[in-house]
Amino acid sequence: MIEASAPGKLVISGEYAVLTGAPALVAAVDRRVTCTLTTRTAGGWHFVSAGFEDDQAITKHDVFTAPPNTIPGIARRSIAEPDAPQHIEVQIDSAPCYREGIKLGVGSSAATVTAVATAFGVLAGSAPRLTDLYDLHADFQGGGSGLDVAAAVTGGVIRFEDRVATPVRLPRGIHLAFVFTGSGTRTATLLAAFDAWRQRGSTAPLERLAAAAREVVDSTAHPDAFLGALGEYTNLLERFDQTTRIGIFGPGHRRARELASRLGVVYKPSGAGGGDTGVGASTDIDVISAFEETAKAAGLAVLRMAIAPQGVQVRTG
Repeated sequence: MIEASAPGKLVISGEYAVLTGAPALVAAVDRRVTCTLTTRTAGGWHFVSAGFEDDQAITKHDVFTAPPNTIPGIARRSIAEPDAPQHIEVQIDSAPCYREGIKLGVGSSAATVTAVATAFGVLAGSAPRLTDLYDLHADFQGGGSGLDVAAAVTGGVIRFEDRVATPVRLPRGIHLAFVFTGSGTRTATLLAAFDAWRQRGSTAPLERLAAAAREVVDSTAHPDAFLGALGEYTNLLERFDQTTRIGIFGPGHRRARELASRLGVVYKPSGAGGGDTGVGASTDIDVISAFEETAKAAGLAVLRMAIAPQGVQVRTG
C-alpha cells in the first residue's frame, strides 16, 4: 500500500497578476486530497473516488492510452508501463475540498494531480519533480500559473514567482477567516474572460494590480504594513474586476466584503473568484471572530480551516 496526500491552497494575494510574472502569496490549507494505491491479483485497474469524479474500472491497456486530462492519464504519465502492475486499486479522496457537493475552490485539482503522481512515482521508485507536476497539472486543467501545485508540494505559505516557490511566513499576529460563498466557480471560464480582456488593449489596470501584489509579498515582516498593502491590493483587484467585467467579486464576495469593511477586516476573494472561498484578515482575533459570526448570520459559510505546514506526504505499509 502506498498513500500520498497533498494539501489544497488559498491565494492570499497575486491572483491574475501572477499570470504576468508578478509574485503571489499562497497558503497551503489543511483540506487534503489523498491517493491510496493497493495492488491486487485480478480485476484490472479500479479507480475509486470520493468527491472528485465517478468510479471506473478499466484495463491496464486503457490506462496507458488515456488522455492527459484524466486521472488515468496522470497515472500513466507518472510510471512507465513495464513498471506498472496489471491490477491495482486507486482510491482518491478529495471530499475535504467540497461542501455539500460543491467545490470550495481550494485547489483540489492540483492537490489531486500531486497526490496521484506522487503515489505512482513512489510505486515506480522515484517521486516526480516539481517541474513535472507543473506540466501534468497544466495538461490536466488546461493551463494555469502552477501556484497551486507549488503550494501542494511545499506546504506552509509561499511566495510564488516565475514558477519558483519560496517559503515565507505571514506576519506575527495576523489572523485569518475563511468564508465560502456557497457557490462554485469554473476557473477556466474566468481565465478565458481575463485572456479575452488582455487581447483587447490597455493593460494598465493589470500593471497596477501587479505592483500592488509585489507590495504585499514585500510587507510580510510587519503586520500593519501587510494589512495596509493587502487592503490596497484588494481595492485595486475590485477596480480591476469592474474594468474587465470578469466577475471576480461575485454576490457572495461582495456581501462578505461589505460585512468585513464594517469591522475593519480586509476581505478578498481567493484565486479566480466569482464564487468559491474568500479570506478575511485582521490583527485582532476578536474582530475576526465577530466577522465570522456576522458572515454566518448573513448565510455565508465559515470554514474551519488552517494553514497546512506540510506539503505532499507519503506513507507506505
